[in-house]
Amino acid sequence: MNQFVDLDEDGSFEVHFGKVLSSPSPSPSPSTTPKSDTRNKKNLFQTIATPKQNYNVDGAHAQALGLVSRAVQRVGPAVVRVETETHLDSNGADGGQGKAKVEKPGKKKEQVNGNGNGDFSNDGEDRGDIFDGIPEAPPPSDDSSGQNIDFGQGSGIIVNEGYILTNAHVVQGATRVYVLLTDGRRFRAEMQGFDDIVDVAVLKIVPDEADKSTDLKKMMANLPVAQLGNSDQMEVGQFVTAIGSPGGLDNTCTIGIVSGLKRCPKMVGIPDKLGVLDYIQTDAAINQGNSGGPLVDVESGNIVGINTCIRANMEGTSFAIPINKVLGVVDDLSEGKHITHGYLGVHMSTMNPTLARYYNKIQQQQSSRKIPEREGVMIEKVFRNSPAQEGGLKKFDFVTEIGGQAIHEADDAHVVIDRATIGEELSIKVMREDTEITVQVKPEDLSPRLKQLREDRLKRKKSKAKE
Repeated sequence: MNQFVDLDEDGSFEVHFGKVLSSPSPSPSPSTTPKSDTRNKKNLFQTIATPKQNYNVDGAHAQALGLVSRAVQRVGPAVVRVETETHLDSNGADGGQGKAKVEKPGKKKEQVNGNGNGDFSNDGEDRGDIFDGIPEAPPPSDDSSGQNIDFGQGSGIIVNEGYILTNAHVVQGATRVYVLLTDGRRFRAEMQGFDDIVDVAVLKIVPDEADKSTDLKKMMANLPVAQLGNSDQMEVGQFVTAIGSPGGLDNTCTIGIVSGLKRCPKMVGIPDKLGVLDYIQTDAAINQGNSGGPLVDVESGNIVGINTCIRANMEGTSFAIPINKVLGVVDDLSEGKHITHGYLGVHMSTMNPTLARYYNKIQQQQSSRKIPEREGVMIEKVFRNSPAQEGGLKKFDFVTEIGGQAIHEADDAHVVIDRATIGEELSIKVMREDTEITVQVKPEDLSPRLKQLREDRLKRKKSKAKE
């Protein structure tokens, strides 16, 4: 599940995560279309035969086109469709397992500004903990026992025999998870572990309780396994292909280039993940259902990222989690270990005298206090009831050192904080006006803090709706 930090309404971007939510359960139905008499029927569209043209393709272009095809053939069989079932209670809740309520028919809807795709539900930003802009889901289906079931869908990658990588927001809160291979094999899977901050989950194929006669080992024989690459070696302009199951269209392939590297979460529109990871930007098309699928380096045929989200209202702007970041947590997740991320409760930015003078000029009528005109990492805001506030950090403090490590840019500070030991005092040196002081702060784990922020935000939103 993805997270939303309290931003004080400072204009965060919309971010859409590519999980198909609440799709009706697939059930084949026989065709009832009557046969038509075509003897005297005139074709509305005529097939026009055109002469076959010979296109001159030089060796370099032919090799490039062949690389795309080979990359898809190499990785495609290991890309699976991930299907989820979430059993809901009568109120549309999932019993506290992490999914938000499903919109009921007849409830007031709101239009998301600038999207143009129709109505969206009022609590769409919290369905699966996704930002504003996910279309309203259809009412959940009823199974034979009278329970409401919310169906979801995404993509995944087989990375070891029986183990599958996907996005956490695809499977978090699900009652049952199934994976479907391109060769038709279908398995039940259980979540071994997840990191909702990085947005990665590890699934393991398990026997299906409903069909005990199935020989799981025999069915799992010769499972295709994807090869993982090195995302640190990627360069802007390299060709990549995104593979997944958007809208249930299995093994769909789209091609593009690496449009940007080390896109910080604030640029992407997920500022609560500052310091946790930087994203790969690509113009390869990523749609709902692509979440959890691979971003593949065309030249090597290896996976360099996991597709996760797009920027709303921007064509050709998609983002993937670098595979090297995933490799840093996947072993612990496969063993069911909890991944921690340090949290202090501050917003920081890299400041310089020119930028300080600019901000002071545009804010002179709003605040009498001026930003110090100096180089360094400045604390823009300290959140209430946060470790930073309790430790004594203040707005406009300039951070020079954290845990003995010199800090030159805001990204340096975010990385050190993310890796800090939870509950242990962290020494932070700051310049306050012209005096250097040292404060001791005890970092908290970011995940439960964000969960509480989401719940509080949802309560405030519901209370405003009632007014």
